[in-house]
Amino acid sequence: MWNNIKHSLIGQMRLLFVISLVVILSLWGFFYLRQKHLQEEHDTARYFSVASSLQPLLLQSLLPSDDALHEYNMQLFKSTLSQNAKKVYHRGDERKGFTLFEEDRRRILYVYNPIGSVYLEDLEEDYTLELIQTIFLALMVIQAILFAVSQKLFRPILEMEQKLKNLQKGDRSKLTVDSPYQEIVQIKDAYNRAIDYINYLLQTREMFNKIFMHELKTPLAKGMFYLKNEPSDQSHSDIQKVFDTINTQLDTFRTLEELIAYHGNVSKERHCVQTLLDNAVQTLHVKSSETVQAQGCKKGFIQGDSVLWEICFKNIIDNALRYSTNRHVDITCQEGNILFSNEGEPLPLDISQPLRDWKIDHVKKHRSSSGYGFGLFIIKNIVELHGYTLEYYYENHRLSLAIHP
Repeated sequence: MWNNIKHSLIGQMRLLFVISLVVILSLWGFFYLRQKHLQEEHDTARYFSVASSLQPLLLQSLLPSDDALHEYNMQLFKSTLSQNAKKVYHRGDERKGFTLFEEDRRRILYVYNPIGSVYLEDLEEDYTLELIQTIFLALMVIQAILFAVSQKLFRPILEMEQKLKNLQKGDRSKLTVDSPYQEIVQIKDAYNRAIDYINYLLQTREMFNKIFMHELKTPLAKGMFYLKNEPSDQSHSDIQKVFDTINTQLDTFRTLEELIAYHGNVSKERHCVQTLLDNAVQTLHVKSSETVQAQGCKKGFIQGDSVLWEICFKNIIDNALRYSTNRHVDITCQEGNILFSNEGEPLPLDISQPLRDWKIDHVKKHRSSSGYGFGLFIIKNIVELHGYTLEYYYENHRLSLAIHP
């Protein structure tokens, strides 16, 4: 049990409250009993003084005046002492002395001798005891308020603890805690951002794995087809191209796999857009029937990692040529913006939306629904990694992708 408290912030706070409660109660009892003992000693001395001063008067069959009794904070008791009166203590003998009775929280002093006797009501109140009671009662109320407030403060932490336990079981729902305190809100926001990032990783990796399998199946199927043919220089060359394609895909997948969980800062170097486009086009082996026309890109510059930007541009141009109706793509650079445009069908998804929220709908029949996935995945991640914005437009059978700083 002690080890649990030792390693628990909430447990330690509760233990401190228990210790403080025990200390307050102990001090309360100590000061109360101490003051009560002092008050009893003071009252006893006062009763002896009153009895001693009244004995001469009673021997003369006289009663004390109100002024004389007022000095002792007493008055004549004119009622009859009831049978329920409790005898507190007695001093003296049968001939002379005094007895203290307690009735209905009143103290009655009976002073007597052989000649006369008198009943006096004690009017003195112990304000010190009441003050001690009030102070410690206020401390207990404050302690209770502090404990209730601390429980309210720790309730979000307990909810977060339970949420983390549920997260271990696969519950990736967001944390909904209403609190006026900015620290709790910051913790909640950090947890929800972490949940968003976990969902992003899981969804993108799931998509990555599916695309990985799809992209490798095509060259492998071609390779198996070539193996069934008669051995020749052409078949050897075709198989070599298959292996080159697989090797290139694996290198690209390795780069993109690192891109998914990229935590570092990309390079801030400036690169000429035209140079990056030329390098990207060279890796595509553009056919004679396909054209890529760029305008104003020699004066255009973009910041970031040149290798990643070349991969991004390569996939944009590759998709644009592959699914264009006229095998032509226009690239325009102006004021730091890069616009890729071609004729064709609209994309099967809105790439302008957050990546974690979009998936290709395999139920819908689209001739490019599988081929677009990998390219869009690469494009979206690289653009967002560099802090740029990607916008998608489709109008009059013409689709456009714009990259804005």
